[in-house]
Amino acid sequence: MNQIKVHPTFCMTETANIVDSISIKLKTQQANEKVKLMVQTMDEDNRIFRSEATFKTDSNGMIDVATQAPLSGDYQTVDTSGLFWSMKAIEKKEHLFKKHSASPISFYIKAFDEKGKMIAEQTFTRTFIEEQVVKECLDGELVGSLYYPKEQKNLPGIVILGGSDGSVYRGAAALLAAQGYGVIALAYFGQGNLPKGIEEIPLEYVDQAYRFLENKSFIDASTFGLIGHSRGSELALLYASKYPKLKAVIASAPSSILFSGMVNFQPTSKSAWTHNNVPLGFLKTERSLKDTVSFFRHWMTKKPYSMLSTMEQNLKDEEKMEAHSIPVTEIKAPIMVFAGTDDHVQPAVFFMDRIQKALQGHEYAVNHTYIKHSGAGHFSAFPSSLPHLPQTIASTNFNMTMMFGGTKKQNAKIAEESWEETLKFLKEQLKGGR
Repeated sequence: MNQIKVHPTFCMTETANIVDSISIKLKTQQANEKVKLMVQTMDEDNRIFRSEATFKTDSNGMIDVATQAPLSGDYQTVDTSGLFWSMKAIEKKEHLFKKHSASPISFYIKAFDEKGKMIAEQTFTRTFIEEQVVKECLDGELVGSLYYPKEQKNLPGIVILGGSDGSVYRGAAALLAAQGYGVIALAYFGQGNLPKGIEEIPLEYVDQAYRFLENKSFIDASTFGLIGHSRGSELALLYASKYPKLKAVIASAPSSILFSGMVNFQPTSKSAWTHNNVPLGFLKTERSLKDTVSFFRHWMTKKPYSMLSTMEQNLKDEEKMEAHSIPVTEIKAPIMVFAGTDDHVQPAVFFMDRIQKALQGHEYAVNHTYIKHSGAGHFSAFPSSLPHLPQTIASTNFNMTMMFGGTKKQNAKIAEESWEETLKFLKEQLKGGR
C-alpha cells in the first residue's frame, strides 16, 4: 500500500493585529530533525529586514516557536516574537525599521531542511486598523490623520506627536482608536506646507488639532489627551503648560528643557517653538573640540557613536537649564513619563528625574506616573515602538552609525509593556477607569 506523503506545513494565523501575539508552528513528518526558519519583511523605505533561527523538531515532527528555544540563530531563548524583534537589514548594517503608517505589513516565512532545501513557506499579515476604525484626513493647515471607531459617541480625543525624525505615528493612532478614542497622528514639520524642520513651530498649530476634534460630534471635548515622543514630548509638555484643556499627557523619551530648532538633525540658531507669535527661549547647545574629534574618530573607524556625551556637556550649568526648563508645574493634568536607561540620544532618565522633582507637591502629583525602563533605548516605548515589530537600536548613514540604545530583545519587551501602560493610564485619566 502506497503511503501518502505529507508536506511540511506552517500552522499559524494568516492575519492578526500587530498587538496580538502570534504563534508560529511547523508540522513535519520528521522527528528530531534540524530545520531553519527564516522570516522576511520590508519597511516603508523598501529596505528588506530578515531573521533566522534553527530548531529541532520534537518527537512528533513539530516545531513550536512559543515553547522551543532555537539551537542557533538571531536570538537564543524561548520567545514567541523572537523572529520578529531580532530582524535586521540584509545590508549587514544597523538601520531604523520604519513602519509608522496604519497600512498592513506582510511577513514571508520559509523553512529549510538540513540540506538547505526549502520545505515550507507562507505569507502572513499583521494589521493596525480594526474593521470598526475609520480614517479621516485633516483639513486646513493641519497635516495628519484622524482615527476613530465608528458608531461610538463621547470619545476622548488624543493627539500624538512624533520626534525629530519627522515620523507621523498613524499606526499607533489607529491602534489606540480601536480602544475607544478619537486619535490624531499629527505632523508638525517636514510635510506639505509645514516648516522644513523644527523651527518656530506655533503652539497654536497643535491647538488647531484640538479645535478640529472639538468640531466632531462623536468627541467629548472635556477629555483630551496628548502623547509626544522625543522632541514631540518637548512640544507636548510645553503645549500642556500653556493650554489647560488636557486631562492626560504622556511624554516618551522626554526632555525637560527647551532646545533650539533643528533642521536635518542639526541644531539651528532659531527657536523650535513660538507662542502668540513670540519665539520661545532655548538652551543653546555647543559641541566641544573633544566631542568633534570623537565624532570624526568614530566616523573614520566606523564605530557606533553615542550623542550622550555632547548632550551631557551642555547640561552642566544648572542656572541655564533652569532658565530654559519647560514649566511643567503649570500643567493642569496628570502626566506619565517613559524613560529608557540606555537612551543614547538624550539623557531621558535625567530629564524624567528633573520633571519629577519639579512636580513634587503638584496638584496632580498623586496621578503622575514615572516609568523607568531598564536597559531600554530611545526607540523602545509607545508610540515610537510597537509590539511584535523589528526593533531599532542604531542607524547607519554615510558610514556613520548613530546609537539609539537598548538591545533588540529589551526594546521589544518595553514595546509590549509600554503599550499596556499607555492603555491603563489613558483609561484611568480619560475614561475614569471604565
